[in-house]
Amino acid sequence: MDDKFIELFIKELSGEISREELVELRDFLNKNAVYETQYKLLKMYWVNKDADYTDNALSFQKVKAKIAAQQQQEEEAVELTPVKKSVFPIFWRSAAAILLIAGAAALFYNKYNVKVKPNTVIALNEKRTPKRVKSTIVLDDGTVITLNSESSLKYPSVFSGKTREVYLSGEAYFDVHKDHLHPFIIHTGKMNVRVLGTSFNVKAYPKDASSETTLIRGSVEVTLADRPSDRIILKPKEKLVINNHGDMNIVDPKIATQVKEPVRSNESEKPQYMLTSLTYYHNSDTSSIETSWIKDKLVFKNKQFDELALQMDRYYGCNIVFKNDKLKDLRFTASFQKETIRQAFEALKQTENFQYKISDSTIYIY
Repeated sequence: MDDKFIELFIKELSGEISREELVELRDFLNKNAVYETQYKLLKMYWVNKDADYTDNALSFQKVKAKIAAQQQQEEEAVELTPVKKSVFPIFWRSAAAILLIAGAAALFYNKYNVKVKPNTVIALNEKRTPKRVKSTIVLDDGTVITLNSESSLKYPSVFSGKTREVYLSGEAYFDVHKDHLHPFIIHTGKMNVRVLGTSFNVKAYPKDASSETTLIRGSVEVTLADRPSDRIILKPKEKLVINNHGDMNIVDPKIATQVKEPVRSNESEKPQYMLTSLTYYHNSDTSSIETSWIKDKLVFKNKQFDELALQMDRYYGCNIVFKNDKLKDLRFTASFQKETIRQAFEALKQTENFQYKISDSTIYIY
């Protein structure tokens, strides 16, 4: 196998691969069926830790024992050597060891036709991002996911069965690989989004007033956790907004072009969900506010201060505390990218009357 492919493969397994390298690895897999087969097989072993597959594979166990002995010898040699040595020989021997495991796994698979047991529970990987950090994940099927700050995604290393399912808390942009035989489903606390292949944004922070699905291209079907009979089909440049808390307005009518009547349990309640068009900072903009975070921008239009505070928490990695609850109802429109947190608040002060104090990573509004 190509040395570069081996390097990229190991970096992905160790979680140290960059976004550019992920794209390069995916290119290897798309162009070479042998690489793709070995990749999926070893990933399957990696996830299941060999528990369900190697009970009777004596040769496979011998290979692993030899690798373990070799690695121990290398570690002891490094400890006894006073002069700093290059890590590359060990790195490539480890790479060869991993490929040897893959080869043994492939031989065992072909000989015994090993299959995943129907009732086997596949372990899920979980990727978490703290405040101020975004991350890109490339799934087994080629789907690329950009995870926003303070978010988490649970996903299998290898998809199996009739569907491809992941679990999101927070916000993520999905570019789903087309596969009409295996629909892609995103589960969140309030909604389930089902797609075949498309690009869209899902925002589902538990603390936010609303959850959103924003469609860029293609089509998606959304079902609600508490209204499973409702099926909402989105068209490109449409956004579904779901009310998370009954005591909050989910859409400001000044900026939302309503294309469908809002759905309520009864006329006295606030809407449970509604369909709107995307929001743009300027009418001439080609990128919507809903996806501006992908370009490291904090953009908002007529946003209520308490909701904006949650966005700024995640964007700047701070903690905003209101000492005067009446200030939560103030609304702001602005766009920030390279501004510091102090510069951002000074800009907000130009339009509304409030004071703030910064103490370490906490900002007090009064």
